Order: sequence, then structure tokens, then C-alpha cells
Amino acid sequence: MADIVAVDPGSIGQALGIEPGDRLLTMDGRAVADIIDYEYIAAEDAFTITVKKADGSVLEVEVRREDYDDVSLGLHFGELVFGGERSCANNCLFCFIDQLPPGLRHSLYFKDDDYRLSFLQGNFVTLTNVSDAEVDRILDMKLSPLYVSVHAADESVRRVLIGRKTSRPIMPLLQRLASGGIELHTQIVLTPGINDGIVLVDTLDKLTSMDPPVASVGIVPVGLTEHRSCLAALTPVTPEVAAEVIAEVKRRAGQHVYAADELYFLAGAAMPPDEAYDDYPQLENGIGLTRLFIDDFTRLEDSLPTRFDAPVRLIVGTGVLGARAIGPACERLKAIEGLEVELLPVPNRLFGPGVTVTGLVVGKDIAEAVFNLRRGRGTEHDVLLLPDVMLRRGGDVFLDDLTPEDLESIVGIPLMLTETSAEGLIDAVNELSCGVSSQNA
Repeated sequence: MADIVAVDPGSIGQALGIEPGDRLLTMDGRAVADIIDYEYIAAEDAFTITVKKADGSVLEVEVRREDYDDVSLGLHFGELVFGGERSCANNCLFCFIDQLPPGLRHSLYFKDDDYRLSFLQGNFVTLTNVSDAEVDRILDMKLSPLYVSVHAADESVRRVLIGRKTSRPIMPLLQRLASGGIELHTQIVLTPGINDGIVLVDTLDKLTSMDPPVASVGIVPVGLTEHRSCLAALTPVTPEVAAEVIAEVKRRAGQHVYAADELYFLAGAAMPPDEAYDDYPQLENGIGLTRLFIDDFTRLEDSLPTRFDAPVRLIVGTGVLGARAIGPACERLKAIEGLEVELLPVPNRLFGPGVTVTGLVVGKDIAEAVFNLRRGRGTEHDVLLLPDVMLRRGGDVFLDDLTPEDLESIVGIPLMLTETSAEGLIDAVNELSCGVSSQNA
């Protein structure tokens, strides 16, 4: 069953008398496992639908699309998979969830590994818990693209990394999916001493030589927090290892192999040009974000104001890594008359200094960094600007459950949230030039 949370006005669902609070029981006489099933059946010319009304009565009706001027069924649900997300059956050496400190909200400790969310949301999955019937479903329903964590083509190395003594070999499965028309985006979590060096070269060789080849291969550095006391000892990616990876990626130009931005920062190397990222297939994996930001800011900076009528001191909060990416843009903003800009890289005290990405900065760490920056001075004209990537998906709280309103109250200055992009930064500055206001007031 699936809880219906909204019904589009003018839709077939509304015409049938379906309302928020009702529950979807079956379509075409069978249970609907997820939003994929729902959309697949709802697109048919004719189907039956059974709904349990909020008053306990059951509505069962045959829908013929020709009777409704080809409008949509129009039902919306509180979740994408109706029986709960598929949990991970692995014990990965580098699992970030295993490295979380205690005391965070319960949902953060859930390990998902659901191929349906890979298709629907771009989540990376290992495919170790996918049955033959589910592989057939992926192929039959053309659930493409999928995002797959490979880590190593050598099955013995992969099993060490994912903590399994046995598992379905990944390369034959990828080949079957690719041959069936499924576009595959893959990732390698680089773990020095295990899947770097010749193991990495072998993995890249096999992924890029598939027929058809995978659509992209992303290489990201292993993330290690300070909460690993009972976990396997792992080595962080060094500048030397990062430089080796970048050299290998350059050697494979045109093969759709990409290194995470963090590797370029670690190695002290220049970001590749725009054309090296093709259509930016792994932005959500932190690959190409810096280049996209730089180029977009350059393209849009002529829309910036030349002066502010009233003075503003803009504190731009970001992660340590993010500061490297947006630093030049903040320097450019300083040329605006009446605008003072202070870039604030926020150290990650919750997870440890080895975690530098902006999306894992928490509210309490932001508050402490702001207090340290402003110690001994007044708050007049101060505005705190934060990218929305710091908020969990859904946009309502930071990882430590502080809301933007909570944080604004703690720091005592106006807080603005902006889209995590060059356009978002420029839009925020243009808005501020018209007068300071709090997004959370």
C-alpha cells in the first residue's frame, strides 16, 4: 500500500474522487512496489485501480484514458518506494555511515543500497542485493541510467572493499545491463593501498573497454572521519596519490573517466577545461563543480552591481574545500563599492578536519566559526550567506538538526540561503544590493 499525499486538480484521480489520506492498494490487480510501477501502469491506455478511502471504504474502478482527455492520473505519494528502501547488505571498509558520531538523527544511520533510487535519484549502489528477477525488471522496464559503485573490477579486491566473502561478480552484470541498453555511470572510491595503482588501471581498462562502454567513470577519494576507532585502519589519499590519479585520467582523455575536484586540490593541479567534462555526468559526485562554477561566474559577473547604496559586510560560509573553489569569485566581489566580503571556510569539528566538503558542514560548526570571525567587533552591516547544499535533501535542517532559523538566532545576524552555484551567489549579491533582509525572518 502507498499513502496518497496529494492529488492534482483536474486530474483523473480527482475525477475518481481520490483524496489525500487515501491509500493506493493495487493497479491492474497487483501490488504497486514503487513509483516506477505506478508511473508505468498509469501511462497505459486502460488499467484498473483500487484505493482504500480514508473512511475505510474501497474504491475499485477501471480507468480508460480516452474518457479523460488524456490527462494524468495525478496521484502523489510520500515516498518513492512504497515498501521501504532496500538496505545495504555490505560491510564496506570505507562506509561513511559507519564513521558517523553518535547522537545524530536516526535516519542518517540507515544504509540504502536500492537500485530503484539509483534510477530515480542518481544514488550510487553496489547491486550486490539485486536478484535475477530484479535484473530482468531493470532490463524490461529500461530503468536507465543507473549509478553503480564498482570500486574494483578484480572481484577479490572488490570483495575486500565491500566486506563480503561472496557476491555476484560485478563486471559480467555490468556487461549484461549495458548490452541491454542500460546507461551506466560508475564510481571508484579510491582507497590507497587497496584499489589504487595497478588495480585502478585494471579497473579503468575493463570499464572503458566494455561493449558498449559505461557512460562515465568517476574516481573520488575515500572519506575518513575521526570516528574510526573500531574500524579498519585506512590511509587517506595523499597529494602524491592524487597526482598519479590525475595523470591516469589525463592519459584516458576521451574515455569518459573523471577525477573528483578534491583530487585536483589535493595535488595542487589546475582544474581541467570545460570540454574535459563532456556533459558533466557526475556533478552530484563532486566532479566538475569547480570548473562549472568558475565558468558560470565569468559568464555572469557583468550582471553584478557596481556599488551598494548602504554598506554590507558579507560573510560567505562554505566548507574548507568549497573555499578553494569560490575564493577567486569572492575576491571579485570585493571590487563592488560598499560591499565587504569575508570568505569563511568552516572547519568540520563534528566529523574531523579530514572531511572538507561543504555538504557535510553542520550548523553548530558554522555558528562557532562565525563567532570566532566576529569576536571583538560589532555586528552592524553583517550578513551570513550559506549555500543550500549544507541543508539535507528537502532543505529544512542542517545535518545536526539545526534549522536555518535556529542558526540565525544563534549568530544574531541575518542569514541568507542561496542555490549552490555561481548564479546563486550572484543573485544573492544583487538582492543584497537592494537592501539587507533575512530569508528566515
